[in-house]
Amino acid sequence: MQVRDRLILAAERRFAEFGALDTTLSDIRADVGVSVGALYHHFPDKSQLYRQVWEHALGDYQEHFWNVVRDSDTAEQGVKDAVRLHLSWVATHPSRATVLAGSKPPGIASNAANLEFFRNTMRWWRTHAGYGAVKALDFNVVYALWLGPAQEFSRLWLGGELEQDPTDVAEVLAEAAWQAVKAQDTKETR
Repeated sequence: MQVRDRLILAAERRFAEFGALDTTLSDIRADVGVSVGALYHHFPDKSQLYRQVWEHALGDYQEHFWNVVRDSDTAEQGVKDAVRLHLSWVATHPSRATVLAGSKPPGIASNAANLEFFRNTMRWWRTHAGYGAVKALDFNVVYALWLGPAQEFSRLWLGGELEQDPTDVAEVLAEAAWQAVKAQDTKETR
């Protein structure tokens, strides 16, 4: 593993455990066992390192999320699998999830990879809405209904307020998400 990658992983663990403010570059450098020069060669300051850790975590999450949505055969499968993936990813990568639950570095919303992820996800959504499988909603409402409960459960679990593993509630939250976003059957609207 390259020095840069080792620094990102060490910083991820430190930022998750102690927060960005209480983590020092000296701590990260010592964890990896590199010189001051090696650290500054890759990251000129802590804010740049934090941004790289955050983008790494976000990219990993989005890649997994998009893979399950893209490969789904139906809207229902995509919605449910994305919720299951979210909870499984959080349980498997608690340090990354903790970093993502923290402060977002400036400019992330306009990051090219982030914009592409949201374009693809919303194109997938609009396609299924066009076929009448899911409700035609704007992105913020889709996001809140689809992943809001799973994110809140994850946040509480990551904060130590819940002992129950996120994967234990995956089926319940996946079904709830589907019920919240599916288009109404004609039988239900009569």
